Amino acid sequence: MLSLTYIYILKDIKLSKTWFTSDLHFFHRNIVEYTNRGKETNKSDHDKWLINLWNETVNPEDTVYHLGDFAFHKSYEDLAGILAAVNAKQIIMLKGNHDEKSVLNRLVTDQWITEWHMYREIKIGDTKTVLHHFPISSWHQQGRGSYHLHGHCHGNLKEMFSQGLILDAGLDQYYNMYGKHGFFSEEQVIEIMKAKTKFISDHHADRE
Repeated sequence: MLSLTYIYILKDIKLSKTWFTSDLHFFHRNIVEYTNRGKETNKSDHDKWLINLWNETVNPEDTVYHLGDFAFHKSYEDLAGILAAVNAKQIIMLKGNHDEKSVLNRLVTDQWITEWHMYREIKIGDTKTVLHHFPISSWHQQGRGSYHLHGHCHGNLKEMFSQGLILDAGLDQYYNMYGKHGFFSEEQVIEIMKAKTKFISDHHADRE
């Protein structure tokens, strides 16, 4: 039988989680006008709202994959200021079209982020997962059931291009799916993919 002391220790333990998001667009006030973010914030408070949303979701021991366009062409000092204010043990960034290589390199050197990539393959659960800022129509091991997570589209990718085990992991797509803004947890991604059907867009379909 477990002692009360041991039970209380278990209650205090917070298992680390992994989160996915994209296209936060810090310092881009006008994004409020052409997304649904205006339903929860405004131009003046957008950055503060993003920080609060991040910290309400992510614990200090968690890992965050950000799939591009973290900020809107801002300096190292601006981004370091934001990263100093948010929770996470590890932040892995994929480069988006608004992210600068020199700034990302310096953020890694100074340990504001863990690493950055143009393209990354990881495991979500037991499933190979391809991460890229832009959506890819034919990705590595697609025919074997691998996942693909991307950003860039702000929830506007046409259905014909989003068939199969692919997910726009951006903040704005989260709103489209759940009616509020948030980050995708690893567990959510797995459940979303379970409801999807594998779709193969190239010659590998003939080998299945």
